[in-house]
Amino acid sequence: MKRFWNKKNVLLVIGFALLVAMPFLIISEKRLPMLTDNTINPYPEPKDIAASYIQKASENYFYREFPQAADNYQKAIAIYEERRDVHRVATTYNSLADLYVWAREPEEAEKHYLLAAQYHAQTADLLGQADSIKELADLHMKLEHFQEAEQRYSESLSLLKDGKPNRVLGSVHEGMGHMYWKANRIPRAINSFTHARNTFAALHYNMGVEHMTGVLNRLNKLPNTQRSPSQRGSPVPEDYAIH
Repeated sequence: MKRFWNKKNVLLVIGFALLVAMPFLIISEKRLPMLTDNTINPYPEPKDIAASYIQKASENYFYREFPQAADNYQKAIAIYEERRDVHRVATTYNSLADLYVWAREPEEAEKHYLLAAQYHAQTADLLGQADSIKELADLHMKLEHFQEAEQRYSESLSLLKDGKPNRVLGSVHEGMGHMYWKANRIPRAINSFTHARNTFAALHYNMGVEHMTGVLNRLNKLPNTQRSPSQRGSPVPEDYAIH
């Protein structure tokens, strides 16, 4: 009987072993190295220079590098103004105002919300204009400047005087509700939250309806709460009820 480990069989065994090991060798070669980039935005820098400044500003914003973020936003605004891209000038001013809110510089925030509103007005963007004014009202409300907040909320509502349901209208009424609540003007707060709830219901925004319903239930449990007949008779429409 011939020995098994002859030259031919040895070659067959080696060939079989290589065939089994080959997929593992290929996977090992194709394995990607671990990423070591610690930046928050690993995507390529935008080719558009203004968009690049916006991206840098966002990164600065994330790291609370407020002066650098503001500088990059201003550079982007200068480019958009040169291009006469009024819409992007307005939205970037709004972002800059948000930045100053976080930086606790309310005067700068107010200045830039107003600039944003002015540029939105140039393009007849009533929603954008109303939204910027609403953000300014929110700022005053948080600072408990209730008179200024009420004035700005009313100004925002006047821009939306057609009353058609939209996200800005709902958020203005919600902001007013919080303002009146903080000022301990509970009946007015209930009225504003009711308007917000009904607006969100018309938009089929169930999360907003649920939140406003919870707030109203809480306010209605407060002692000495007086509701007008219109408030008592304005439940959430059946189609939008939360189940």
